[in-house]
Amino acid sequence: MPKGQEQEAEDVGRVLPISKFFPPTTTRRAFVSRLLAVGGGGVLAATAGTALLGRKGDAVYAASDAEILNFGNAAVGAERIGIAFYSNALGLSSSFANGTNDLAKGTLLNDAHRTYFEAARNQETQHLTTLLGLGLAFGPTKFGFPAGTFDSAKAMLAFGEKLESVFIGAYLGAVRVSASVADSLGVLVAELAAQIVGIECEHRVLIRDIAGEDPPNDRFFEGDQPSTPAPNPLLGDTGVRSTVYPSGDAAVADLLALGVFPA
Repeated sequence: MPKGQEQEAEDVGRVLPISKFFPPTTTRRAFVSRLLAVGGGGVLAATAGTALLGRKGDAVYAASDAEILNFGNAAVGAERIGIAFYSNALGLSSSFANGTNDLAKGTLLNDAHRTYFEAARNQETQHLTTLLGLGLAFGPTKFGFPAGTFDSAKAMLAFGEKLESVFIGAYLGAVRVSASVADSLGVLVAELAAQIVGIECEHRVLIRDIAGEDPPNDRFFEGDQPSTPAPNPLLGDTGVRSTVYPSGDAAVADLLALGVFPA
């Protein structure tokens, strides 16, 4: 590796936090080196600004990498919205929520279900930490929800299911786009998005279970995969599928259409 590029790899390696996704320092340095080798330095610089790689800020990167970053940046916004939603549902303040106006009125969940939501809040927080650690960014940091979302358990759970469905579709789209790009950035984001989407699916099923929907696990596949004939096609497959979004912008548009708004 050229000396200048090696220095850039070390610069980015110091910025990336130590996490389970980048366990040892040598692994992080190797990832950054591979990313820079395919022009990823420009990608990171364009995303995170000169704080990461100012010297590469004017680099040209592949359109496919730009599409990946579009999903990654949107995911940062989605995770902030998720944290705000679960915090509001628990009646807890959050740095991503629109003040205290949206906090749940009274106790909408029993003790067991509160534990589900507390775990989901922690999981969304970990997702956000990992995404930010990759240098991804999203402008708005605080979000509000439609009036009445947290006035009753029924309204809150119905909204939560819709919210998680958008998250799932966004991560499915990120997997599809990222997996088609044969570079380090594509592999990284595809793997991370696949790991996160599994957790978002758990959240939606738990919400459906709390709401008493039957069955809570209502599909054979996510996305647009068709079902083959089964012994009882109605059991575990209502035919509902999540939208696989073509871009992060499309997922953000659907979040706005739900009534989520940047505060």
